[in-house]
Amino acid sequence: PPPPPATLARWPPNMLSAAKMMSPLRRSMLAKGNSLAGQSRLMSGHTPEQALAEMEKWKKFSYICIPVVTVAGVVIVATTKHEHHELVEYPYLRKRDKPMPWTLKGGSKCDLFDFECAAKERAAKAELAE
Repeated sequence: PPPPPATLARWPPNMLSAAKMMSPLRRSMLAKGNSLAGQSRLMSGHTPEQALAEMEKWKKFSYICIPVVTVAGVVIVATTKHEHHELVEYPYLRKRDKPMPWTLKGGSKCDLFDFECAAKERAAKAELAE
């Protein structure tokens, strides 16, 4: 047998053995005049012409539906009003047993991304320092 091509030398051993097993099979099929091109099995049972027509139908359906869904999504996002509910300070909410690394020195009641709370807390500390 001829030496393996340079591309096969880079393959892992298990893939190399699979590639070596496939090449005699492929050679024997080509020697008999068989080609793999015309032997594909259509799983849907359609002829290639029917499969092409079905594909064209779904392409047209997609060209219509994708813009419709996009426009509907934009309209929904633009017209929906987001309402905030009033926060009730229950004792089990925002429980801090130890200071968090992001808190201001001396402790803080603010969450990591609660910038309004942090700004109010800094302003209050600045007033106390004056």
